[in-house]
Amino acid sequence: QFESYATHWSNRKMLVHWMMNNPWPSIFGHLFDDYFKQGGGYFGAKRALRPVNVVWDYYATGDRKTAKVYVVNESQESIINVRARVAFYSLAGERKFISESKEFNLEPGSSMVALSVERASLDQVYLVRCELRDRANHPLADNTYWQTMTDDDLGDPQNDEQFKTTLTKWANFTALNRMPSISLRLNGTVSPDHGDTVARITLKNPTNHIAFFVRAEVTKGNDGEEILPITYDDNYVTVFPHESLTITATFQQPGGSSPELRVEGQNVPKQVLILEQGKKATTGD
Repeated sequence: QFESYATHWSNRKMLVHWMMNNPWPSIFGHLFDDYFKQGGGYFGAKRALRPVNVVWDYYATGDRKTAKVYVVNESQESIINVRARVAFYSLAGERKFISESKEFNLEPGSSMVALSVERASLDQVYLVRCELRDRANHPLADNTYWQTMTDDDLGDPQNDEQFKTTLTKWANFTALNRMPSISLRLNGTVSPDHGDTVARITLKNPTNHIAFFVRAEVTKGNDGEEILPITYDDNYVTVFPHESLTITATFQQPGGSSPELRVEGQNVPKQVLILEQGKKATTGD
């Protein structure tokens, strides 16, 4: 929703996101709940709304044979000498395909197609990684998507009703349940910051496999409830082989217990780590 709005500037009119904090269990329009606990949709929307972004447009041509990689610049400055890259990965972590654009510039308040990709015959389910990098190869934006060779079939448009589409065939993502299980190496620090507490959490993937859909939570004590309200700069992340990323969380220090870190993902079993102010906590080097 938000990516389509950002990439298709010439057709944009207005966007309203309704029920972002719907008060009952639901995945429709849900970004956060009554306690300000953020769902996956919150972080997806946050990533889609970045001023500078790289976006995978699924094989959206009528025959579903060609996909596009858009670059979006909603900032007030031009971005210059940048390159877009797209790669496909098997669920085992093997890179199957990569394509990179030539250097280009992009004016403020605009978007463009940086790459077009023909549909390939791959595993039933695979991951798509899009990156935007500058001339020095520094990352400016990245996005990860999961795709399947079995598409949704929406059937006859006359089947559509409000809040409901009667599909003829569902996409098949069940292979995600069979990804190789891995453990991450965790580092964490907490420190005061203008009356708040800031946790910096580093997730390092030492394996040849992909850590998929990883959720980091700062909790009340050992494997307790998540501290709320809390803000994370990112979450539900994917960590590619032999890479690491850092998540920053800001919250009010709860009384009576020390904050701890809980990390769990689609193929990452639960790990916990005690966070102490002034000390670097780690699960290993």
